[in-house]
Amino acid sequence: MLRHLFKRKAQPRHELLKVDGRMLEVRVRLNPRARRMIVKVNPATGEVSVTAPTRRGLAVALDFARGETAWISGQLAKVAGPVMLSPGAVIPFRGAPHEIRAIARGPSPVWREDGVIWVRGREAHAPRRVLDFLKREARALFEERALAHAAKLGAKPSRITVRDTASRWGSCSSTRSLSFSWRLILAPDFVLDYVVAHEAAHLREMNHSPRFWAHVRSLVDDLDAPQDWLKLNGRELQRYAAVTN
Repeated sequence: MLRHLFKRKAQPRHELLKVDGRMLEVRVRLNPRARRMIVKVNPATGEVSVTAPTRRGLAVALDFARGETAWISGQLAKVAGPVMLSPGAVIPFRGAPHEIRAIARGPSPVWREDGVIWVRGREAHAPRRVLDFLKREARALFEERALAHAAKLGAKPSRITVRDTASRWGSCSSTRSLSFSWRLILAPDFVLDYVVAHEAAHLREMNHSPRFWAHVRSLVDDLDAPQDWLKLNGRELQRYAAVTN
C-alpha cells in the first residue's frame, strides 16, 4: 500500500504567498493518498494549505498555489472568522441554538439545560471543556446510530472514532472502522443520521454503486434534505473552535 512507500512522513512546512497585496502563510504538506495537487482554504480560520501527492510535487507546490491566488482570494472573502466555544457565544447543538454560560457550581463540568450549555469553573478552561462535552455527546450518538444502522444491514463496524476533519464528515476504512466529525453534533439530527447511515452502508459496499445507494435508502427516508443542508450550512459548522490558530 502507498503508506509503506513513504515510511518517513514529511513534516508540513510553511511558505509565504502574496494574495491581494499581502503576504499569507501557506501550509505545504505531503499526502501520498491525494490524487492531485490540492489547494484549500479553511472556511473557519482562513488558513491556506496546499497538498502534494508526491515528494517531487512538494518542490512545486507553492508555484501551484501561486496560480490559484484568484480562487484563494475569493475563498478568503467568504471566511466569517471562528466562533470560540466561550461563555457568551451562541452555538448550534443538534440543530438548535444554545448559549454557552459560565457558572461557579454545578452537577458536572459541562451540562445542557433548556437551550443553555452550562460550563463550570474558570472561564479560560471553558472552550476546552465545552469541546470535550460536544465530542462526548457526538460519540454517544454516533455509536447509537451506527450500530443500529449496521445491524439492519447485517454488518458491524470494527470501531467508531470521532475526529475533527475539514474535508469530510465521515469515512469507512477497509478495516470496517467508521470515523465521523464531531461537528455533526452541531447539525440537526436528520443530517447526522444521514451521514452515519451513509458510512454504515459502506460496510456492505465500499463504493457508490446503485447497490450502495439502495442500502442508504433502506436506512433513511430522505437523502436530498440532509445533502442539501450540508451544501448550504456545512461551511458554517467549521467556524466553531476551542482555540485560535
